[in-house]
Amino acid sequence: MLSFERVRIRKADPVKRVGTFELEPLENYNDGEAIAEASRCIGCNMCSAACPASLDIGGYVRSTAAGDPAQTIRIIMETLPFPAIIGRVCTHMCEDVCVLYDGGGPIAIRHLKRYAADKFDDYGEILKPQKRKFIGKRVAVVGGGPAGLTVAYYLTLQGVKVTVFEERPALGGFMKTGIPRYRLPQNVLDKEIGYILSRGVQVKLNTAVGRDVKFEDLMKEYDAIFLGVGNHKPRMTGTPGSDAPNVMHATEFLERVSFGEKINVGETVAVIGGGFTANDSARTSLRLGAKHVYIMYRRRDVDRPGYPSMNADEEMEEAEEENVEYVWEVTPFEYVKENGRVVAMKYWKNEMVSQGKGRAKPVPIKDKFYTIKVDMVIEATGQETDYSFLGSYVEKLRLNDRGEPIVDQYGMTSIPGVFTGGDSTNPNRDLISAVRDGDIAVQGILRYLNVMDQVSYDDLPLLDRFKPYSYTAAAEAYASRGLE
Repeated sequence: MLSFERVRIRKADPVKRVGTFELEPLENYNDGEAIAEASRCIGCNMCSAACPASLDIGGYVRSTAAGDPAQTIRIIMETLPFPAIIGRVCTHMCEDVCVLYDGGGPIAIRHLKRYAADKFDDYGEILKPQKRKFIGKRVAVVGGGPAGLTVAYYLTLQGVKVTVFEERPALGGFMKTGIPRYRLPQNVLDKEIGYILSRGVQVKLNTAVGRDVKFEDLMKEYDAIFLGVGNHKPRMTGTPGSDAPNVMHATEFLERVSFGEKINVGETVAVIGGGFTANDSARTSLRLGAKHVYIMYRRRDVDRPGYPSMNADEEMEEAEEENVEYVWEVTPFEYVKENGRVVAMKYWKNEMVSQGKGRAKPVPIKDKFYTIKVDMVIEATGQETDYSFLGSYVEKLRLNDRGEPIVDQYGMTSIPGVFTGGDSTNPNRDLISAVRDGDIAVQGILRYLNVMDQVSYDDLPLLDRFKPYSYTAAAEAYASRGLE
């Protein structure tokens, strides 16, 4: 009998999972669970209107319900080359607008994507892509993150020769350096990045443009360039005492851990910030041996980045299961040092003052301060992009007031032939939006190269299969349920 109740995903024991990076918090559906959950879908495809990558969600949910995960992967790969990755870490706004939200719970779209992807070790066995002849165009991709790899994959399917320049020793960008391995296992990264490379993408690791290769030379040697450089430059708070060795920005912390370094975090860790990176840093600290971890945010819980959304609530729920403690409405003003290391943190509590519109402003109440002992401080306080690698072209790159490149409808910057996307450009700062930027740039680059008469439309990512997505609509849909 058909049930309208969502098939709940099983969770690993919090006590066991905080002791290792090898155990994923969420377990996968089995065949019966996946078919039962997918069979709840009524086929309205409202979900696709909230998907940045414009996936045919209704289509692949129906194929899953029919017991055909191979067809599910074929549908997903029309616009998204990372089904197993996104099936684990997507912000899944599609679920926030699901019409079944109040009728048993939204369809578990993200979990169904993971279920299908984990069925196959090699997507080539079911996709059987045809290798096209070289069409005489070469494109350089600077940065091997989700946007850059998306561009590389779909351009290579069109017969374009693509070379990816990555300054780190591994591909993946933020998927590798910013998402911990307990959430996104290395074998999943290896499988999906490996499949993209198997199409013929060339890669130069440990190669920083601007240091090892001049950007000016790329402009001469390639017919177009895509910048998928992310925003890895940390923004520190400058709090007195932050020059101590046991104060670290979250991007550095997570990257070092992702490459295998076991950082001694001590017993008590304070994470400054309230977003997803703060949660990842806190939960990573527990897996490195911390006994007490505090997330300290200057605003209220309803003001945290990513809220309101089902994803933000799920992240907090998992963190609280692992005994991460949240401290809201506080402003640290000094990291107290002894013998050169931080041993305590002083902070004020904040008063939230209405500004008439938008979020309330946190104003410190300075007549009293509080102190907490800490062994390490991690600042998850945002990042920005460093464009100095552009060399003489940096002055030609037009930026908006947020420091993001100004682009046309196909992702081309003010420098002709130079396209961009991902976290350096897209204020949404999530993987699915980076993929969307890559999809857009693929069509933009092919148009710029004047080869649209040679493309295989079967291998061209579909941009707007349904009406354009809206982050705001998804957030409003979630908040309207009285969950704010």
